[in-house]
Amino acid sequence: MKHWMVLGLMAVLARPALADPTADARGVEEAFAHACSAGDLKGVMALYADDAIAVWPGQGAEAKGKADIGKMAAALCKQGSGAQFTLESLEALPLGDAHIVTVAHWESTLAGPARRRLTTQVRSTEVLVKKDGAWRYLVDHASIGQPRPRQAAAVRRGRRMR
Repeated sequence: MKHWMVLGLMAVLARPALADPTADARGVEEAFAHACSAGDLKGVMALYADDAIAVWPGQGAEAKGKADIGKMAAALCKQGSGAQFTLESLEALPLGDAHIVTVAHWESTLAGPARRRLTTQVRSTEVLVKKDGAWRYLVDHASIGQPRPRQAAAVRRGRRMR
């Protein structure tokens, strides 16, 4: 009996420690923000698994697979559009060794009519999968959110909180 307990303990201790899921997820999120802001569609698409599903804000903005997601990403990440994405918060929970689920809050600034900049709050919930040694989006669901209560009061008074 002791022999099995010792072997079990050795197996647990010998197992490599899991990496930091928040750091892994932050790396993917920041890579998306950088690539999309730069109009680098190839860089954006490298972050998605072949069988990924994306649901983004907008009527009918759902896609399955890289080809369909690429069409949505091309519209969002147009080169020279000046799109900017700022990750404001991120929570990441591991789901085993090969999956991470995230909840993030973003500030998104896009070109609007008459060259005005439109800033919105975006929430995202994602499932990342580790394939071929790299983390990729398997499910990417984003929605337009209202500013958090403290920010909403400042916006109503005509100024933004930082």
